[in-house]
Amino acid sequence: MNKLYGKISKIISHEGISLVNIETDQAVLGTVLIDTPESCTYLEIGKKITVAFKETEVAIGLKNIGTISMANQIPCKIEKITEGKILSKISLTCKGAKISSIITSNSSKRLNLNNGLEVIALVKANEISLLEE
Repeated sequence: MNKLYGKISKIISHEGISLVNIETDQAVLGTVLIDTPESCTYLEIGKKITVAFKETEVAIGLKNIGTISMANQIPCKIEKITEGKILSKISLTCKGAKISSIITSNSSKRLNLNNGLEVIALVKANEISLLEE
């Protein structure tokens, strides 16, 4: 499980759903929760929070990915690639933090990933969980 640490910077709620932005040292990340500040005590501006997401939910994009709908884009550098026959684990460093991505080995080869390459880690908003510190 990948974990980054930050503070809640913005909350927009409507009909029991909230869009929450979290400022981390790596990037501003957003998540969609089926909760509101009224139903969840830790949803408050300025609250320190842990952002968690699975390695299998991290896509890798090259620096020139252009405009896409995934707002959670974390600039990283590849530290290590552990290549398997079907899946590869991509170990990334991101402004002092480490995160991992598990993608198909075919994708790793197609993107010509290698150690030291600067990439963008992409995480869909609905795949991010918040953990109270």
